[in-house]
Amino acid sequence: MPTLVQKIFNSKSDQRGFSLIEILVALLLTSLIVISFPSSDTTEKHRNLKSAVADIERAIGFASNESVLRNTVVRLRIAFEKTPIEYNVEYGPPGNMPLPDMPEKTHKSLEEEKADADKVSDLNKQFTKVVEFEEIRHELSGDVQILGVATSFQKKMITDGEASIYFYSTGEKDAALIFFATDNEVAYVDVQPFLSETRAVFEALNPESVAKKEDILQTKMDEVYKEWIKH
Repeated sequence: MPTLVQKIFNSKSDQRGFSLIEILVALLLTSLIVISFPSSDTTEKHRNLKSAVADIERAIGFASNESVLRNTVVRLRIAFEKTPIEYNVEYGPPGNMPLPDMPEKTHKSLEEEKADADKVSDLNKQFTKVVEFEEIRHELSGDVQILGVATSFQKKMITDGEASIYFYSTGEKDAALIFFATDNEVAYVDVQPFLSETRAVFEALNPESVAKKEDILQTKMDEVYKEWIKH
């Protein structure tokens, strides 16, 4: 079926030419048609972002089930230093496992930083990867980032090193916030300690903003985090 633009040109095919107004109308209609369809690049990035969020949500459900089945502490461990960012499900020793206290402190001495690093190292030695999860884990797409993770255990937004969400044999888990981004969209997953469902939110970035993308993402992440810690 011919388009409206084609009809305009075809209807004048037996005439000498087109008026300026007719040409401008045709160009305007063509531009509106093009604008009405999102770019394939944007669509692909949105699909990859949704897939990454869905994979993390499945990992959360898997870890929660494992903690009950194994009757021990299980964690979803996210490693920011890997490229692409890597995440695994790991289980601890049987029975009750006390987790070390990780006090929130902005400025720490070298001794305090070393003490915290030793705590993390000792804790990591007690966990083993769940082999079954390795078989179903998906790798993050290159255009999707996990920008930060906040949990009730680590008490701050973590953007480097590693972050862990802990699950307990009672069915309880850490409250957590996982923040994702692509070039033109952000998403975050809100994990509640006593609910099996997670809540995922997607928001487009403002394409007209003159600020740097990094600054926009940091501002958005800070905004969401401040609201999250209130609850």
